[in-house]
Amino acid sequence: MRTPRSGFGHRGRPFVDVPSERRTRRDLLTAGIIAVAVVLFAVVVIVSGSAARSGLRAAGADQPVYGPAVEPPTTLQPLWSHDSGGTGAPLTTKGNLVTVSPDGTLVGRDAGSGEERWAYSHAGRFCAAAFYADALVAAFDGASGCSDVTALDPTAQQYKSTRQSHFPDTMELRSTWRHALALSPERLEIWRDDLVRTVEYGEVDAPQEAGMQPRTGCTLVTAGLTDERFAVTERCPDDDSVRLTLSATVPKDNRKPEDIASAPTGADGLWIIEVSDAGVLALEQRGTAWTVEWYTSPTEHSTIAALGAEPALKPSPDTVTGDTEQARWFDGETTRAFDVSTGRLSWKSDGSTGPGLTGGWSPDPAAETVMNWVLMPVEGGIALLDHDTGRETRRLPSTSPRTDGVTGLAQIGDILYERGAGTIYAYKLIA
Repeated sequence: MRTPRSGFGHRGRPFVDVPSERRTRRDLLTAGIIAVAVVLFAVVVIVSGSAARSGLRAAGADQPVYGPAVEPPTTLQPLWSHDSGGTGAPLTTKGNLVTVSPDGTLVGRDAGSGEERWAYSHAGRFCAAAFYADALVAAFDGASGCSDVTALDPTAQQYKSTRQSHFPDTMELRSTWRHALALSPERLEIWRDDLVRTVEYGEVDAPQEAGMQPRTGCTLVTAGLTDERFAVTERCPDDDSVRLTLSATVPKDNRKPEDIASAPTGADGLWIIEVSDAGVLALEQRGTAWTVEWYTSPTEHSTIAALGAEPALKPSPDTVTGDTEQARWFDGETTRAFDVSTGRLSWKSDGSTGPGLTGGWSPDPAAETVMNWVLMPVEGGIALLDHDTGRETRRLPSTSPRTDGVTGLAQIGDILYERGAGTIYAYKLIA
């Protein structure tokens, strides 16, 4: 039996009523070998991949979920302390403090007692972690830099998703409640809550994607994001000053960034403090002048605050924190609070040792929160400040030591966590 085929043969003549090819035993054997090879390759990938080199030790029950405390505290009751790697604000979920062991294992601890409830380990070096969209996302060193990323449900202690991709050996993570931005000097990526990448920006190794990036050879300095846009400051070979770029958080093609605006700023240095859909707040250096500027576009900006000299600490995930209305930056001596919708300087707190914590607030938009006060670390304790004015209303003594680094604060329910000198201290907030 012959089966008709359509198409064109030699010199454009059409095929008509061409007999089908016969399958010999040799053809079947070859196909079988190929099928076995594909299966073996898949097994090798699974065995050598991220999941095979990691381990999740779960608790026997779901972890509790706490809402933020809504009453300002009158005193701090010391509870316990644990050593932990990392810097800045302690890593927390809605029910667990997460400490980092010397070998990079993430340990989920009971919010009140500090006892271990679950643990996640990975063969590679720990790079960075963030909690957003009810997922704990952690990146570890893999086959190509900080390339192995896992999302866990910390309440049920279950895997949610994983991703593997080329990334440099250093990573900083910033997040909204819906997206995370991973930054290095060479490239940045933005991930959804399921770890699907929406943006890759900067250095791209894949030759098939050449020409997709708007610029090449740039060094990325700082970045920030909202769910609509992200901003990045970068030094590019053809520019005589730092460039500020605004781009879409979710472009049509995740391989090709969609610039909203991009231009050199004329600044010698530019470090992002906060990004909103209205503008970008940034520390700027022009010669010997250091100022905080509000950029409504890369070429339009106004001065918010003039600094007397170069600050000891630049804006970074460790020195910047805030909430939906306020951004706070700790410069090594003073914390300044800014309105995120206008860039206006609201107040400053001299003698602080970190950017503070907004009491009674959660990044989860579904949570019922208040933002009436700020807990500000100072020498010898925690100052309770009015959120809008910065006026100190109470001083709460604490037992944790202050160091030359940044004091980071985090909160679960009525438990306050304070990081200092490689140790996290827990206090009960008593109203």
